[in-house]
Amino acid sequence: MLRKTLYLAILVGLVSFAVILVIIAPYHIYTLALTEGVNTRFLVMKPINKILYDGNEFPKYSNKNSYFNDSYIYKTFHFSNFEIPFPVNNPAIVMIPTIKVESSVPYLGINILNTKNTELFSFSIEKNSKFEMSSGEQLIFSLPLFRNYIKKKNDKELWKDLFSKKLSLPSNEGRSFLDSLLNLRTVSYNDLVYNMYIYYNRSLFFTDNIKNIFFDMNSELGLVDFVSPNEKYRIEKLYLISEGIIYSINIKTKINDILGEFYRLKFINEVKYKNSTPDSAIPIYAEYKNLPYLKRIDQQGMISLFSAWSHDLDNREFVRVIILFLERGHSNLKYLKPFYEYAYKQFGSNLSGSTEVLLETADEKLKRKVKEDLETEVKTEASKKLNSTEGNFNSPDEKIKFYLKKAKENKNNSDDSEKILIQD
Repeated sequence: MLRKTLYLAILVGLVSFAVILVIIAPYHIYTLALTEGVNTRFLVMKPINKILYDGNEFPKYSNKNSYFNDSYIYKTFHFSNFEIPFPVNNPAIVMIPTIKVESSVPYLGINILNTKNTELFSFSIEKNSKFEMSSGEQLIFSLPLFRNYIKKKNDKELWKDLFSKKLSLPSNEGRSFLDSLLNLRTVSYNDLVYNMYIYYNRSLFFTDNIKNIFFDMNSELGLVDFVSPNEKYRIEKLYLISEGIIYSINIKTKINDILGEFYRLKFINEVKYKNSTPDSAIPIYAEYKNLPYLKRIDQQGMISLFSAWSHDLDNREFVRVIILFLERGHSNLKYLKPFYEYAYKQFGSNLSGSTEVLLETADEKLKRKVKEDLETEVKTEASKKLNSTEGNFNSPDEKIKFYLKKAKENKNNSDDSEKILIQD
């Protein structure tokens, strides 16, 4: 009897041990996948940076600081697909436009310098991309039970979890074996596979040189901190999403510089997505026209025109008008240089209104000469017609009315030159 009892106890113990092994096996495989990687029929993964295990809370700043809320210093502009606060009236900084061309498409940005030409902060718009999560060739994500669980997640949840979901298992430190087992069971097998799905997509979405990832639950904005090649600067990337499209901005900040650090916090906490269309340029240009003349040809005017052009990048005439207006100001070469360089590379002419500064290719020079000759010919013919009618008036009043009408037509033609941006 005692022997039977002993055998039964051993059998129960073995069965219990086997059951426990079956229960904890998926958690062991999951931990192994995170730390060492796995290579099985259903799952093939390499270990990734521990930084990507868990997301972090988005960095915040105190909006009670008067520097952040000074309406004179800051003005929010609709720039490309974003609303961005620009420090347009801070005498301690200079904002220089940047234009990067990839596959004939310009991507815009701003470099913020201090009065000693040291870069404090910069940002550049990146190419948009479609938000897509992938299962790759991982068979485990295709199993009906797990596939259906993943499919229940909408894009908003997937986007949030890509940045913020904690992939680490609950800590069992200080717990008994039974408590540890119960603690593990708070994460279901479905959750384990879903975590692996997020983990797999993080390995695809994020590069190897990442230091940290952050997510803001309110704005749904993601932030990635990269390893910087220059220890004096912090390199980061902001991600916003709208209707399945990811919009991203690269930012660079000088570390331990008060102005640069302050503006970085304001930038990443206030930047918002706003849809861009060519018509978005109209209200910005209209507001620009209402600025005092001296502001129209200085830094604030440049940011206004730059923001307006960001919505109509195919419009060559917009670039020409930006250049012509900036050429009216003093010491504006720092603003003009990026536009000169872009225009020459893109159009074969820097579009300057000054013959001393004008730089153009032979083809563009020929086109301009032909156009000027044609305009001269048209004016000559019009002058001849005007002279032929002069003296053929029935009365002095008729002659006065004729010339008043011509003067009015000339004025309207002059006004139309400033409307060309909106018409195009």
